[in-house]
Amino acid sequence: MAIAAIVVTYFPNEILLARLLRSIGNEVEKIYVIDNTPNGNQNWLTSEWLTKSDFDVGYHALGENYGIAKAQNIGIDFAIKDGCDHVILFDQDSAPPREMINRLASAELKLLDVGVKVGSVGPLFLDEKTKEYSPAVRHGGLMVHKIKVSPNESLPVVADHLIASGSLIRVSILQEVGVMREDFFIDWVDIEWGLRSGNFGCLHFIIPDVVMLHSIGDEFISLGKKKITLHNDIRNYYIVRNACYLLLNKSLNWQWRANILFKIPRYVIVYSITTTSKKRVRAFLLLMRACSDGLFGRLGKAF
Repeated sequence: MAIAAIVVTYFPNEILLARLLRSIGNEVEKIYVIDNTPNGNQNWLTSEWLTKSDFDVGYHALGENYGIAKAQNIGIDFAIKDGCDHVILFDQDSAPPREMINRLASAELKLLDVGVKVGSVGPLFLDEKTKEYSPAVRHGGLMVHKIKVSPNESLPVVADHLIASGSLIRVSILQEVGVMREDFFIDWVDIEWGLRSGNFGCLHFIIPDVVMLHSIGDEFISLGKKKITLHNDIRNYYIVRNACYLLLNKSLNWQWRANILFKIPRYVIVYSITTTSKKRVRAFLLLMRACSDGLFGRLGKAF
């Protein structure tokens, strides 16, 4: 098994990136760092820095922010050309535990041995801010259910999609299903790919006893028992725009589309009220533009 790690960076933190590269270096055949940081905005992350730090990494500076999906696809293309049969995706601040990749690969092999068509396997996430474990998301009826997952569970937990960071995917599945949608730029990329691959009979699995720390959003607020992750206004734009686009995407089953329909008004209300910029009218108008752009298929980089 030849696994390539694809790390997408955008104004990365030097300490966190070095931590990630150290933690995965002995478990993969190749590491590709695909850097979305615009030219002239960063001077420490270079091929020379990687060499001095003893990281055997293929570094590819794109010179501009092309979005997470395009960066992932560039890394996937390098992995295929270099003969790797698996890729594992990482955000720049991911903190995988020791032997995580080997344990995910072992779990995938066991599932394949019993005839399961595995789309991807990934760790259970512990949010560093909320201290909560990420649930497995499954649809059923008119609802999309969030199933609690405990690190004490021993069996893989099936989900409709996984968080991209830490997900191990076979190259053969990517070639069958297709790669990530670059016109989404950011947000819903991993969800759309997971749901699309489900149309090909693929199943996705959280491996509960493999726990990885993850940080989502800029901050969060509590509304009753529910914690709501906050992002900046531009990130909220992409969330709403891509949700509106998926609402009209007939490749998704009607349960998911119905759920998205109910979510969009909530997104607009909550993101307008809780905007991190404190400019609520501007945030609301930007979200109205997001709805329009999504419904009319105006995708790609918006700013």
